[in-house]
Amino acid sequence: MRVGILGGGQLGWMTILEGKKLGFEFFVLDPDPKAPASRVADRWFPPDKVEELIKVSEVITYEFEHLQEEILQKVYDLTTPSLNLLELKRSRIKEKEFYRREGYPIPEFTVAEWGDLLQRVEAFGYPCVVKAERQGYDGKGQYRVYYKEDLSKVLKNHEPGERFLLERLVDFSFEFSIVGVRDAKGNKKLYPLTVNHHEGGILLHNSTRALRIKEAEEIVLSLMERLNVVGLLAVEFFYTWQGQVLVNELAPRPHNTGHYTLEGCYTSQFENLLRAICGLPLGSTQLKTPAGMVNLIGLSLEDLDLQSLLSVEGAKLYWYGKRKKPRRKVGHINVVASTEQELEGKIEKLLNLIYSHEPS
Repeated sequence: MRVGILGGGQLGWMTILEGKKLGFEFFVLDPDPKAPASRVADRWFPPDKVEELIKVSEVITYEFEHLQEEILQKVYDLTTPSLNLLELKRSRIKEKEFYRREGYPIPEFTVAEWGDLLQRVEAFGYPCVVKAERQGYDGKGQYRVYYKEDLSKVLKNHEPGERFLLERLVDFSFEFSIVGVRDAKGNKKLYPLTVNHHEGGILLHNSTRALRIKEAEEIVLSLMERLNVVGLLAVEFFYTWQGQVLVNELAPRPHNTGHYTLEGCYTSQFENLLRAICGLPLGSTQLKTPAGMVNLIGLSLEDLDLQSLLSVEGAKLYWYGKRKKPRRKVGHINVVASTEQELEGKIEKLLNLIYSHEPS
């Protein structure tokens, strides 16, 4: 099977590494020939060679939402999950309006323009979260607003004409996510729930739990069916102190919270993506053993004490080959254990070994 991937990041990199085991060929479209997925692909294409990618690919998928419009128009017929779903994800406002229209539980929200942001926030009330409509990932374009003065940073970082989502700040007990996979025949499977911990809007670490939240599982299954997903769908949730489940956001691609599946499950999220879009039977999503992940953020390989990190039993390093940059995910460490308590202890040990200070 010949698979094209739009985007050259680490999600594509891991998809290719898993897909090579199936004997697939991979072609990556990305501006950077040294991007993680570009380096391991059978062939790399710059964006202006998209027609060539189309010619050699039997199916095309994506590992990044924020792609050029002209590229998306050219690959529309070959791409899965569908570009209609991708367009929904590319706008925070459209995504939240979809949830409200379809009756999914979400935090209260409204919409504001750059020019009336102050007035809209004053009317909506403090505290709230202000999110730029587009280019939102890893905490980018997202601001907690407690006072009027906090809005100056939002206005400074954005331009007239931009739109914003104003969302009620949720007092949650914990954040969690569930990754689902669906094939073209409508067969669906769910991966185990993970509890997620963020710092500055970026996932720092997560771990599986022997916890089932039926309402959340039903939401993921419903969304995959309603959106006719062929591939992966990751959904992030808030769980409030009152026991309410609220949808935060979705991602129609491999997801950071699903990295643990490489060691923790019988079939990784990356392999199941390829099985789904290439017409192969879906693999088991069953958890083999408690598993978790710690992101490596804003570090270089030289910053890591590999001797100590890899001495933690069950720990496995994934280094993406990116340059060190503040707030950039440059790798992650997966870890497995025999019990949840042991897993949490290993994650705590890894965090202490990696971060002697706050993630940069």
